[in-house]
Amino acid sequence: MRFLYSAFSFLVIFSAFIVFVVLDGENIPIDNVTDEENETNEENENSNEIMENDMSTEINVQETSDIALYKWINRDVEDLTEEFGEPVRIDPTPYGYDWYIYHGEENYIQFGAGSEEVITVFTNSQGLKRHKNEIGDTYDEVASNYSFDSEQTIDEGLNSYTFTLTEEELSARPLVHVEDDIWAQLYFDTVEEELSSVRYLTKDVLLMHRPYSLTYTGSLPEKDTLEGEEAEEWESGQARQILDLSNTIRQQHDKPLLSWHEGAAETAYGHSKEMYEEEYFSHTSPEAGSLGDRLNSNEVVYSLAGENIAAQYTDAIGAVQGWLNSEGHRVNLLNDDFTHLGVGVHQTFYTQNFITPR
Repeated sequence: MRFLYSAFSFLVIFSAFIVFVVLDGENIPIDNVTDEENETNEENENSNEIMENDMSTEINVQETSDIALYKWINRDVEDLTEEFGEPVRIDPTPYGYDWYIYHGEENYIQFGAGSEEVITVFTNSQGLKRHKNEIGDTYDEVASNYSFDSEQTIDEGLNSYTFTLTEEELSARPLVHVEDDIWAQLYFDTVEEELSSVRYLTKDVLLMHRPYSLTYTGSLPEKDTLEGEEAEEWESGQARQILDLSNTIRQQHDKPLLSWHEGAAETAYGHSKEMYEEEYFSHTSPEAGSLGDRLNSNEVVYSLAGENIAAQYTDAIGAVQGWLNSEGHRVNLLNDDFTHLGVGVHQTFYTQNFITPR
């Protein structure tokens, strides 16, 4: 018997992004902000302390390995820490591995370590050894080295798994076979038509993620159900990754890095949680109102604010890549005028709140 699994995710394409601008003390509405909402935005101008931490500047001082990143798949975790040193942090996931985060001044790498071996690797940094192509290569250059097929099949004994990619997926994140048990998702910046990041993974991780529509015979590996403290650690880890990934992208585009803002993060988390629990997807909360209303309720004082939301992505990596390739979200992600970022993740709902404090 053959089964069909449909992968889907969505961004703010169902709802326009929101930006508030305050210029010379006067609120100027952009997009769908009303004058009434703008008046409310002035009420708490002296009521909040800016909270920052150094998450955007965490550094691992070990030298970059000479081993190509995909060659770390199926190698012992002990070898990884011997080569790179201890990670900046370790973030749990429900996918049978923990992310070992290595964040340097120029390089950013996530190694997904199972109980004994590395089973997935991600980077969006230039200058690291990969398979065939480099970050920043054009779509055509990368396509000349791989076959970008709309169907990719994994045969395992009597079981068969076929991923089917849409034209949009082939343009933004084609799936290719590297060698043996190793596959790669190649993420492209579709605006600049350049390779922006790469995720290497084993077939078992790929089948657990299921990032594309899948037709299969046999059984599928299931992700873990995280609850309580484990779920909170997974969500807070993804929030930190979104800050890291956003700053790496901004650095590559010569934009100033963003500092963490705890008040904006609390606002973002509350919105992600409410969207999940109340089963809606919008910038406007039925209970808490617009972005401006929510920031004001948390006594966040700002002169400029913007919000990106996403849902149903496998993880933070997919959500950030989706924002990068969406015009409205990209404006927020690469905005020169934002100075701080708060991120909230709940289940598979993601919210970025960008602000420039007053």
